[in-house]
Amino acid sequence: MKTVESMIEDIIAAHPDLYLEHCAVMAVALMSRKSLKPYEFMVTCEGLNLSSNVEKSLLLRVSWDEFTAAKAHRMWQTEQRKAIAERAAVALGALLFAKLVPEAKMRVTRLGERADFWLPRLQCALEVSGTESHSELSRRHREKIVQVLSNPLQWNAHVIVCCFDAPHGYIEWSYHEQE
Repeated sequence: MKTVESMIEDIIAAHPDLYLEHCAVMAVALMSRKSLKPYEFMVTCEGLNLSSNVEKSLLLRVSWDEFTAAKAHRMWQTEQRKAIAERAAVALGALLFAKLVPEAKMRVTRLGERADFWLPRLQCALEVSGTESHSELSRRHREKIVQVLSNPLQWNAHVIVCCFDAPHGYIEWSYHEQE
């Protein structure tokens, strides 16, 4: 199984057109509550055609710096738990694309477009979701597939659903073509 190691702060330089600092902090808020660093995700991949020798699974090992950790501690007094999980998942999605599909620049969609981001160079939509409940992971993933495939551009789609669990997390990442 391939292992990908990264600092969560790498998403900031990898996606300079986006403001992702708050997403990185939210990811650390969740990861640091579940485990010591680095936090590990078991990533299952379905339908992806990545040139980086990733087949059906990989291990994503995520670390963070102390500056981000200090901000993460305050996040629980600032945001609601569900919002933290959703934005933390955006951070992990941005990290996966930065490390495995670096040519996929993310552009935020408008509300109601059935996706979170457009990936114009790939002509794909991206839907990302986060949860703290492992029992919700597969159901949420199926729901997000249906949702994102109804995007108004009728583009093919990537779906990334992250579960922040203890002692490690899970990510289901899949690619789907329009029928």
